[in-house]
Amino acid sequence: MLNRRAAAGLPDAVLQAASVWFVRLGAEDAGADDRRQWQEWLRSDPLHQQAWERVEALGREFGHIEPRAGLTALDRPRSAGRRKLLKTLSLAFVAGGGALAAQELPWDAWGADVRTATGERRRLELADGSILTMNTDSAVDLAFDGAKRELILRRGEIHIETRPDPLRPARPFLVSTPVGRATALGTRFDVNLMGDHAQVAVEQGAVRLEPRLATHASVVVPAGMAATFDAGSATAPTAFPPQQQGWVDGMLYANGMRLDALVAALARYRPGRLACDPAVGSLRISGAYPVDDTDRALAAIERVLPVRADRLTRYWVTVRAR
Repeated sequence: MLNRRAAAGLPDAVLQAASVWFVRLGAEDAGADDRRQWQEWLRSDPLHQQAWERVEALGREFGHIEPRAGLTALDRPRSAGRRKLLKTLSLAFVAGGGALAAQELPWDAWGADVRTATGERRRLELADGSILTMNTDSAVDLAFDGAKRELILRRGEIHIETRPDPLRPARPFLVSTPVGRATALGTRFDVNLMGDHAQVAVEQGAVRLEPRLATHASVVVPAGMAATFDAGSATAPTAFPPQQQGWVDGMLYANGMRLDALVAALARYRPGRLACDPAVGSLRISGAYPVDDTDRALAAIERVLPVRADRLTRYWVTVRAR
């Protein structure tokens, strides 16, 4: 079995990237661009080739696939057996003592109705005219029917601009998460799922939060406020800066932000590893940084602070002192 000994010397982030490529190439919509980018990733660093071989070996062990199935499977439609293999792959890293946690690998998100990749944002008009904007690495199921307008957030962050329901009687607009539900009360709002809790930030109107195990403890969040909730409770609403939703327009806004916090925020939009050396993490920075072009954002940081983006490869970048 592939365990910590077999993966010795391979950084966790590289193993994770190889596993995510394994999933991406097995998806129904995998195409020529995916294959080309995967091959570029393989060639960019010898560690990438080693990590891919580890992941492929584990796939053979659990799925009984041929040695180069990672290539031949690209031309086959995804099956239930393939999905089971991918899930097994993630669990095997954990069971074998690997450092990859199952929640780090978005296996469930690949079956969602709509999803975004790392670094991708997406804007959709829903059947009722409402606007859904998805942040990087997010997954949503659409569950509209005659009784309700429901979005099921499986991963990541979304922004909603609701519209009046064209049907009568009007159906409620809901966003369901594993920890509870948010009901729109004529509004624009953001829902960010973060592991065992979620945050709702309301730009306009109001939203009612209902923790999954304590629906009696609902909280109404008014415009300009945000609240966090888990399965058992919700916090009291507090003010939030409008810049927090800058990602909807493709920007991250910093006002005296710690450099390590800004780099961590940018890392959500960049495949691979983007980190900040603790020696410069406490530096303060202000400005507007594009999430759709993290290289340009890093160049802007280099212009205003005595730091540089040290690139081992495109997928392994550390911001450190010049």
